[in-house]
Amino acid sequence: MGGLGYRRHSFSPHPLFGVCSRLEKSRAVYYSLGPWKWGLDSSSAVYLLLLSVAFYFFWRTRFPILSRGRVHIFRELIENLHLTKRYDELVLLVEPQLPKLISLTKQQSLLVRWIDRLDKRKIDIAALLRGDEPKALPAWRKRWNSLLQHLKSWSLARDEVGTQAHEILLNLVTSPELTIHLAIAHPHFCLKLLESDEAMRSDFIGRYIDALLDASGSRLYVELKNNQNLSVGNRLSLPENNRLLRFFFADAAAALNNGLDKAIGEAVCRRLDEDIKLVEKLNGSLGSYSDAGRFRCPINSGITLFEIMVHEGIHQGLQDHMWLHYFGYFAKKILKQMSGLPDEETYQEWPTPFHYLLYRLVSVVTDWAEQCAWINDSDIPEATRIADGFDRHYISKEATKVLGSMLEDIIPSEKLSKSSKTSLLEIAIRSHIKLQSDRDLANVSSSFMTAVILGTTIPTKRSYREELRNVFGEIDLEMRHKASTFEQALDRSLHGIQND
Repeated sequence: MGGLGYRRHSFSPHPLFGVCSRLEKSRAVYYSLGPWKWGLDSSSAVYLLLLSVAFYFFWRTRFPILSRGRVHIFRELIENLHLTKRYDELVLLVEPQLPKLISLTKQQSLLVRWIDRLDKRKIDIAALLRGDEPKALPAWRKRWNSLLQHLKSWSLARDEVGTQAHEILLNLVTSPELTIHLAIAHPHFCLKLLESDEAMRSDFIGRYIDALLDASGSRLYVELKNNQNLSVGNRLSLPENNRLLRFFFADAAAALNNGLDKAIGEAVCRRLDEDIKLVEKLNGSLGSYSDAGRFRCPINSGITLFEIMVHEGIHQGLQDHMWLHYFGYFAKKILKQMSGLPDEETYQEWPTPFHYLLYRLVSVVTDWAEQCAWINDSDIPEATRIADGFDRHYISKEATKVLGSMLEDIIPSEKLSKSSKTSLLEIAIRSHIKLQSDRDLANVSSSFMTAVILGTTIPTKRSYREELRNVFGEIDLEMRHKASTFEQALDRSLHGIQND
């Protein structure tokens, strides 16, 4: 055919790079590395390419990465799920992105970091200790610092990404209805939320603990029932599978910083004051409460949470009472809510659940007083151990003080029979005998007698000491003989103090 024509070029698959034309071969514009040892040809190359793309999309959808530019879209999506109460979908979406959201709220822009480096002030510690007045800055330096601070404030105010991330977290931790759902359906997700500053600055931990105690089938009740193995002394162990308890109490100082002590204490006090149905139940017959019912009771569970927390504080050498004095409030409120002497008291050690709970309070407090004998120095951080004024028996002595305040309410109470008072005092005296038999615990034993007989902050009334002496006369004769030191101190208090 005349005129312009086109030359057909046949294509053949290259063993490594796919399809190449003969024209390219003739002009030597490619380089061959020889045959592919695994037999890769055009078909297998396309297959591997599609497989790689599919794997990439699966990875991105399974482990998506939240970019700074899409935080505002993410916030709108979370708010929509929140308002429509699709809480489970919300958790699926937020959980993989939570570390990124938390980091975005703490990240500062390059400009802010640059200003912080420029405006870094050197503090002469030695001069401050000597009482020297700090050197005055030149006028130009003050103006420069003021300008930098205004620039920093302007930059922080316009940090849209950090603001959006902060709003997302704030919405998650300030919604009571969402917190209740998360506590029951996603309790471990809440632990991740507690790593954010927004959760710490809000009352999230209080509502979270409250929701866990409200639901008798929550993960907290399951862990408390399965967490009865002792470690040393009366300290409960914290196995890895009990994730909630281990997160809360493995680090006792962190528990205090999180406000767990107040959250648990207020949750128990509120129920004793306001939950009429619970009070009626605890005033009823004991039944199977001491065997099974206590594991579904928010009051007993709150006591156990305190028990674990304070034991960890003792072994970690904390110099803080950890609000164990809440036990005094618990005892006072229980006595206030008790209906009176039950008819069947002579037949049962604990006629009602309220009687059992008083036993638990006294028993746990005496355990704390004795637990300091089991302290291992390796459990205490070195910085704490070598600090000035460190007292390894600090919490145990605080426990004797709360025991004294509890007995001040228990011994004179008209809602308890003498046999109930005798049983509770025997628990305390048994602990005193153990303490006084150990020379290393002499200061705890001394604190015990002072707190129980004379009082610590406010002196005890004579009427209380007289009734204490009467109840002490009812306890086992052998126990009274072993506690002769306590008896003598009690008698001296009655003869030596006339005015109350």
